[in-house]
Amino acid sequence: MEDPLARIRACARHSIGRGWLFGLLAIATCVSGLIGWPVMAMRVAAILSMLMTAIMLLRGLRAPARPYRRTETWVLLGRVHGLPEERAQQAIASVLAETYWRFARPRPWAGPPRRRDPQPLRLAS
Repeated sequence: MEDPLARIRACARHSIGRGWLFGLLAIATCVSGLIGWPVMAMRVAAILSMLMTAIMLLRGLRAPARPYRRTETWVLLGRVHGLPEERAQQAIASVLAETYWRFARPRPWAGPPRRRDPQPLRLAS
């Protein structure tokens, strides 16, 4: 049996990561539109990146107050979490907050945060 918190973390990472990547795509689109003005493109990229980081931080702060049944993570879980009902709100909200904070963490390179426990590559036989 899989650990319910590991499954919740995976669904939260999937949900928030998808939103983060769409934000990155929007920033790249705006910057590529300003390719003729490189200084302006860099400024716009910096401003939009800070805005996306601020949004992730605010979402992380507001995650504990949001009902877990109104999140995309709940839908990705298949509406089944495997936790006692009295603990579910606190557990899912804290996982969501932690995940938002991980995606808001500044990194010196572009890309989603790396997992601490990388899974080995499995090739289809």
